Amino acid sequence: MHEQLGVSTRALSLVNAVTASPPGVMSIHYNPAGLSSLSDREMTAGMLYPAYLKKTSKFYASDKFPGFLGGIADETDPLAGTEGTSTSGAMYIPVAGSHSVLAAPNIGFSKRTPGSDYTFAFGIYAPYGIGVSHKNDNDPADYGGGFVYNQRLVYAAPSVAYKVSETFSVGFTVCLGQTSEGVKLDFRAPNDIVALTGIIGDLPTDVEEMIPSGFEEMLPSPLLGGGLPLYNSFGSFEFDVKDTFDTSFNIGVLWEPYSWFSFGICYQSEAKSRPSGKYRFSYNDDWQNFINWFGDVEGLNVIMELLKLPIESVNDETGTVILDEWVMPQRVQFGIKLSPVKRVKLLFDVAWINWSKINSDVFIFDQNIQLLQIATLLGYAGGMDKMVLERNWEDVWDTYYGVEIDLSNWLTTRFGYQKRKTAVPDSNYDLTWPIQNWEIFSTGVGISFTSQLSLDLCGSLLVGKNHAIDYNESKLLNNSDFINIIYNPYAGLDYKQDTEAFLISFNFNYKW
Repeated sequence: MHEQLGVSTRALSLVNAVTASPPGVMSIHYNPAGLSSLSDREMTAGMLYPAYLKKTSKFYASDKFPGFLGGIADETDPLAGTEGTSTSGAMYIPVAGSHSVLAAPNIGFSKRTPGSDYTFAFGIYAPYGIGVSHKNDNDPADYGGGFVYNQRLVYAAPSVAYKVSETFSVGFTVCLGQTSEGVKLDFRAPNDIVALTGIIGDLPTDVEEMIPSGFEEMLPSPLLGGGLPLYNSFGSFEFDVKDTFDTSFNIGVLWEPYSWFSFGICYQSEAKSRPSGKYRFSYNDDWQNFINWFGDVEGLNVIMELLKLPIESVNDETGTVILDEWVMPQRVQFGIKLSPVKRVKLLFDVAWINWSKINSDVFIFDQNIQLLQIATLLGYAGGMDKMVLERNWEDVWDTYYGVEIDLSNWLTTRFGYQKRKTAVPDSNYDLTWPIQNWEIFSTGVGISFTSQLSLDLCGSLLVGKNHAIDYNESKLLNNSDFINIIYNPYAGLDYKQDTEAFLISFNFNYKW
């Protein structure tokens, strides 16, 4: 799931080409001016659920990669030729915590005093969400994001629309929301420096043959505690953060001068949040032996302490982390509706989304982190208590196409298509934001049981094929430059990703 997909079943079946033909009560989100078109009292309740979600990550040895240390470290990455597949979605459920499931509820109601030009409404919905979980043993994606979710839930959206004239309406919605993000991954760092520690650590353990007599106690063996593993994990990292109060607003305009033509505009403001929560770094024996070796070397341990570098290992580091700022970007969507014949609506929308507001993720920890302390020694400039991940996302223009056909007084069919471009550039692609280019094919029906009760159903297919990140292309995935130590778990490998998802959605609607 991604932005704008879980708010309304009718909108999803038309791939959100609804700005000029807003979808009932959930016009709250898509164009609040559309509330003026409703009857005096309406309500809706529904759910989106991915019946099928499969993200496949494939890793290949690159023939352009010379090997670490210019080929001296000639080990073959065991991940070359492997692939990993997600087993389910992932999300944060308020109160219940994070789980390997993905769904998006929506509920809303509207009321207008008979004869009034004002319509009031209230809604709850999820305008944004993405999450995947990899639970298969030895899944190579575990190093990039074995469990990851990012989402925003609007838990209160009061809205009002005013009918200026018979053909022109305006509307306004205030959105109070919760932003959540979580990640679990195994940590590895294949690069030249790590390869060098392994080579030094594998030198003969009889240091008397290597150094002058009397220096044995100064350089305990094995050197560097045996070094760090080049291709294996030496720890894990996980966090869950949330901001339970962020705000945004939606402003909409709807002009319907003719029965066969309408035009709509909706502006959705950005939502800024500063999520906070808990984290855990866990370190295995390889890492702990490496750190303890520096503490055992006389003189070196003093220098390490002066440089605020670790000399005594720990099993875990836990505490509080703050995501400095997360922005759900502003967007503007324009739409037209054409009805060449009475029972057919042709819908076309175009939207601009300001994803370039996302420049970096900055995680601020409540203490110096051993991993970041060692990374600082190797040239990392983010800080010993900060993890800085460069994003530099790009603004996106999207187009949406929908067709709605009233087959009878009680049955409506809908179709939609969108080719959705990712905002994530290849230069900063990673598996915590595995958002590739997608094609979305949707179809749905609206069934009126009575003049008061109706049901919308939708099935939507999302397909993303052959998203390729060549070796060294991404600074957050497979760059082999040793100064990019945070974070390139697949350095030296080519990467390809396929994503398929089938979403089902329903909404019950009631007028009275």
